[in-house]
Amino acid sequence: MRAVVKGWLGFAALGAGLIHLALVIGSPPVIGMPLLLIGLAEFAWGVFAFAAAELPVPRAARIAAVVPLLFWVLMLPIGVSGGFPGVRVLPMLVASLLDLAIAVGVTALLRRAATEPRPLKPGRYLLALGAGALVVAALTTPALAATEAVGTVPPGTDLDQPGHGH
Repeated sequence: MRAVVKGWLGFAALGAGLIHLALVIGSPPVIGMPLLLIGLAEFAWGVFAFAAAELPVPRAARIAAVVPLLFWVLMLPIGVSGGFPGVRVLPMLVASLLDLAIAVGVTALLRRAATEPRPLKPGRYLLALGAGALVVAALTTPALAATEAVGTVPPGTDLDQPGHGH
């Protein structure tokens, strides 16, 4: 089960990182730079969570997962009031939910580090991992659609044609 949770945490970090990186587009520099750094860190940690045998820097990751939450708590009143037009509520909420899941999941894995139950059979492992991927995709897709990154496809490209997401 530990490997499944590690995979779920990797998916959550990739989803949160993608959302934060998408929010950079259209954000003023004072918001865009922290979003860029947070998104890159989350994305890198998510990749390493899949590649490494153990979670990378779990204690630091648990603390770092709370940083975007604090950032959003500080920026939400300003963004909603119109102070920063790049702040979008739906992506903020989804990324915060994913970051909260990372913090809780890492904490749970750290507490259960000494006790490892028997491993899951390959079929159950793949089903559980796939379920986590579907949940993160279902949360991340509408959040990404609510960012300005969607409108940045240059006209005249193949992606700007009917049937390619429009």
